[in-house]
Amino acid sequence: MFKRNDSIIFAIELIIDKQIRYNDPTETAHTYRRLISSSFSDSEARRLIYMALQVELIQLMRYGEAFNNTRFVNNLGSLPDLPEAELN
Repeated sequence: MFKRNDSIIFAIELIIDKQIRYNDPTETAHTYRRLISSSFSDSEARRLIYMALQVELIQLMRYGEAFNNTRFVNNLGSLPDLPEAELN
């Protein structure tokens, strides 16, 4: 099991902030606006996006998989339903 690491959490939060601010990828900023317009707070919307990104990071760290942009975009599109990491 992964241990909580505040510097990693902070780095992921910065990535999400930049994705939203610079609209790159566009799907992240679109998902953020969609969640906000659906009455989620700023912190709730960012937390949901964080979870979609976290699935990709788990796959990368645990299985050495490359970042799967298609899965990431699909997970963003499914929010607020939470994505699941494949933890075989």
